[in-house]
Amino acid sequence: MLHSEHLRKADETYECRHDGNGNAVHIVITRTTAVIFPTINDLIKQVYFGEEVERFYCAKEFLYDLYESDSYSYHTLKEFAERVNS
Repeated sequence: MLHSEHLRKADETYECRHDGNGNAVHIVITRTTAVIFPTINDLIKQVYFGEEVERFYCAKEFLYDLYESDSYSYHTLKEFAERVNS
């Protein structure tokens, strides 16, 4: 399942991809880049307070490949992104 909201910050969208069983990733999408976080708390710490947290980056177009995956695990999706981008 995917939920999407436009953020007040210019040209950014927030998406939450989850399976309804507690597994989720949180994504901030800009014009060209997506930043994927394991928790909403990490997203808020990074985006609004500038703290260093766990996350990975990918091209916005690559999100379609991630969303086609059966996995909702942050670490599995991160490994998939690293394999594809290397």
